[in-house]
Amino acid sequence: MEEPKGTYFYHALKVDHDICVGCTHCLQACPTEAIRIKKGKAVLYANKCVDCGECFRVCPVRAIYIKQDDFAELGKYKYRIALVPAVFISQFAENVRTSQVYACLKKLGFTHIYEVEHGVGVLIELMNNYMRKNQDRKPFISGYCPAVVRLIQVRFPSLVQNIIHLKAPLDVASITILERLTDAGISKDEIGIFYITPCAAKIAAVKSPVENVSSSINGVINIDFLYNKVQQMLAKENTPAEPINHSLSGRDILWSTSGGEAQNFAGNSFAVDGIRNVIGFLERIENDEIESDGIIEMRVCNQSCAGGVLNPNNRFVAVNKQKRRAESLDNQLDGRSCFLPVFSQDFNNRVKELMTIDEIKPRSILKLDDNLQKALKMVESINKTKAILPGIDCGACGAPTCSALAEDITRGNAEIEDCIFMSAECDKSKETLGRIWNYKNKNK
Repeated sequence: MEEPKGTYFYHALKVDHDICVGCTHCLQACPTEAIRIKKGKAVLYANKCVDCGECFRVCPVRAIYIKQDDFAELGKYKYRIALVPAVFISQFAENVRTSQVYACLKKLGFTHIYEVEHGVGVLIELMNNYMRKNQDRKPFISGYCPAVVRLIQVRFPSLVQNIIHLKAPLDVASITILERLTDAGISKDEIGIFYITPCAAKIAAVKSPVENVSSSINGVINIDFLYNKVQQMLAKENTPAEPINHSLSGRDILWSTSGGEAQNFAGNSFAVDGIRNVIGFLERIENDEIESDGIIEMRVCNQSCAGGVLNPNNRFVAVNKQKRRAESLDNQLDGRSCFLPVFSQDFNNRVKELMTIDEIKPRSILKLDDNLQKALKMVESINKTKAILPGIDCGACGAPTCSALAEDITRGNAEIEDCIFMSAECDKSKETLGRIWNYKNKNK
């Protein structure tokens, strides 16, 4: 049950074959046709997977899981930083103050708490500069969602240059806090930066950054795990609230919500969420049907990060809480500007330089072979095989569609007999299926 060799990416999604029952829920849900059923078990084709988490979401027996870093890894570091996204705070009840959540995280072992959205102000400036200098790369696609970036790499490689070549707020925050601590004389070896993630894609992005440069983040912990830890502490005692010096604005808090990024840029911008919607929109961009002089914000999860598969609570409730928190912070500012702490020009320049992505490589799943002549022959073989297959996409062969099976056959990962309609040993089954599907053997 091994997947094809030559894996492009690290993947946080894993399959426990001891639990898997081969029900095909994941097979049908996967938007990139990255799953097959082999010997009654789900098998992940890693080069097609973008870690969107749809398979995790629909698995009825929890055979698909997301691998996170061991919480005990914190013990390796003297300085333990929790990078907290705004969506984590939005998982808690209205009467739980942000300061209480932070206090619990410190009791759990973190020495510093730093909210991811502190990097939004810097990123907006960098993005505007990038778009002004790269007008030939319109329309501009945000690189915020790592699953979208991977989706473009593997399925829409012609659009790779349209991605804004800058890292996400997560990276701004991790780079900033690391630079601040090292400038204070602390050794990098003593610093452990841990991101609390709402999804699998961000785990994969930390472990295997798009630009193939090591991340400054040392570990990733899923939101659900820490949420339950904090909830237990809140239930046992009235955790004292520690004072927090907020430098966040409502704009920062809303960045991870659907539309929260696009609203910060001039021009004709779009905000698209939900992976099926994202794929459909990318197809329209590829066909030159979309004109945009602003930014195209795309998130594979419905309701953006609030819809991440690791969030314990309802995404619509979470979004509402983020909006209320954003409004509260803006009221606290009372019209005053909100900026990051003032750093030296040298410090700011260092952070900005580290935010640039030099290259994003296309990694097309459509590529059949490096040799063009051989690839063309493979395309011809796939088309001939598709013409033979019934075209009803029943999934009984273990592939999600007849087209996927035809490609697997051409690549040598399947056989024509895997199709129950084509198998010479199932004549009686053909009669039964013929009554159900009105199928007639094309070879007769």
